[in-house]
Amino acid sequence: MTGLLDLTSPLLSTLDEGLSPLLAPAWRVAVWGLVAACISMALYALLSPQRRLRHVKAGAEDARRALDSHEGSLGEAMPLIAAMLRRALAQLGLVLGPAVLASLPVLFVIVWMSGAFGHFIPSSLTVVPLSVEPQGLAARWIEPQRSGGTPAGDAVVQAAPEAPRALIEVIDAQERVVDSIAFSEPVTSLHKRHWWNLLIANPLGYLPAEGALERVEIALPRQEIIGMGPDWLRGWEVLFFTALVGASLAIKLVFRLV
Repeated sequence: MTGLLDLTSPLLSTLDEGLSPLLAPAWRVAVWGLVAACISMALYALLSPQRRLRHVKAGAEDARRALDSHEGSLGEAMPLIAAMLRRALAQLGLVLGPAVLASLPVLFVIVWMSGAFGHFIPSSLTVVPLSVEPQGLAARWIEPQRSGGTPAGDAVVQAAPEAPRALIEVIDAQERVVDSIAFSEPVTSLHKRHWWNLLIANPLGYLPAEGALERVEIALPRQEIIGMGPDWLRGWEVLFFTALVGASLAIKLVFRLV
């Protein structure tokens, strides 16, 4: 089942495949940050009452200047403080709804980006650590058998394109198989279905609700979008959010959005 925030992922993947021959991953991440900013800010400008917001903002600035110039007692300043707070709350009330709705395109892109640019499946999954909850269970990789028609170093996997890359076998202390899970997507966690999976689905599905197995953690390597700097800088997040925030502020200033 597809989550609500996954609905645009097939379209975004198709568009990104068209960009991949032209742009390196880092440039594509930056482009998606710019695209998300443009769509979000355009939606905010369309939904927010800009003329009324400018009027309310001007009133709030007048109230703040009146309070700054006040030289009387605190009691005499209370009406000025109340007027300033009323105008500030009025401005917040006008922008809150449009801002929340305008953030939805960004959420769709972030959910897709986390899958497309987050982790990758290495050529051999046996080097990827697995951890299991609860204690007392363990997990191991079972990779597809390779055919022997070519030399050992050049053997190829005889499997259909849609076949799983490997299986995750969960075993108990006596090495009896508790569960076997087909693995074909760069997913770092398998768990039982929760309410938030209505928004973001797990591409591999979910563990049985009545089963003893609670969770399987898969320590896949992260994609390095930027090939330099500390680990936290090399992923897609810093580049994407820098492009997103920078472009959003630039659009706000250029078009004088309130």
